[in-house]
Amino acid sequence: MQYYHVDVFSKGPLTGNGLTVLICDRFPASETMLLITREMKQYETIFLKRLRDDEYRARIFTKDEELDFAGHPILGAAAVIHMLHNEKETEAIQFHLNGKDVKVSSVAIDHRKEYVCSMNQGAAETIGHIPAEDYPRLIEPIGLTMDDLAKAYPLQVMTTGLSYLLVPIHSGIERTGMFSKDYEPLLNSFGAKFAYVFDIEAKEGRTFDFDGLEDVATGSAAGPVGAYLCAHGVCKTGEEIIIHQGRFLDRPSELHVLQEKDTGCIIVSGNVSIIAEGTFYIEG
Repeated sequence: MQYYHVDVFSKGPLTGNGLTVLICDRFPASETMLLITREMKQYETIFLKRLRDDEYRARIFTKDEELDFAGHPILGAAAVIHMLHNEKETEAIQFHLNGKDVKVSSVAIDHRKEYVCSMNQGAAETIGHIPAEDYPRLIEPIGLTMDDLAKAYPLQVMTTGLSYLLVPIHSGIERTGMFSKDYEPLLNSFGAKFAYVFDIEAKEGRTFDFDGLEDVATGSAAGPVGAYLCAHGVCKTGEEIIIHQGRFLDRPSELHVLQEKDTGCIIVSGNVSIIAEGTFYIEG
C-alpha cells in the first residue's frame, strides 16, 4: 500500500493537523487498519480504495476505533488524490464513507504540493435539548465551571456526520481538558460522540479523546460550530468563519467554515500540505 503524510488546516508544511493517507487495492482487515493507525501515531488515518478516478471508498480510524465520518482525513485524502492527478489545477472528488457520501473540491497552490480543499458536509442537525440543570455535570469533567460559559448561548448537540456536544464559553479555554474516565457514557446519553469547547469571541476551539489526547484541528466539529454560530446570530449565513485550533499543541491551525444561504449546507475548507510518501509492506 502506498501511504502519504499530509498536514491539514495547515499554514504550510509541518503545521496544522497531521494525517496518514493509505491507498490500497483492497482494504486490509479492520484489525490491521487499527494497528496501522496506532503505528503511525496520528490522531486519525484514512484508507482509500479507488472506484473511479474521481470516486473513492474511504474508511477512517483513530487509535481506538473506526469513525463513520471525520473532517481533516477527508480533506487530506482529497489533496493526495489531486496530487496523483498532477496535470489538473482543480479536482472534484466524491468519497463514500460508512454513513454518508461527501464531495470535495481541491485547488492546487503554485505547484508546491499544497492545496486548498473544500468539503460540503451537508446541513447540520441539532440533536435534542439539554436542560440547564444538566450543564454542571457535562462541563465539570472537561475542566470548566458555570462561570466560564457564555451565558447567552446554550449547550447543544449538533452533527454533520459526527455528533458533538458544543460548549460555548467566554473564559477558561486554557483549563479545558479531559478529567474523567466516565465521560464517554455521559456524553453518549445526550446523543454526543465527543465534546467541543469553543470561545465565542475568539472563535477558538479545543477537543479531546477520552484518554485526554487533544486534537489539533477538527473538521467534523467545525461544521456544527459554524452552523451553531449562524443559528445564534454570532455570524452571518453566507460569510466565511475562521475557527482557530491547535494553539495549545504548538500547531496553530485555521478551519474555514461557510453556511450557504440557499441550501443551508456547511462548507468546511482548509489548506493541505503533502510532506512525505512511502510504501507499507503489510497485508492482513
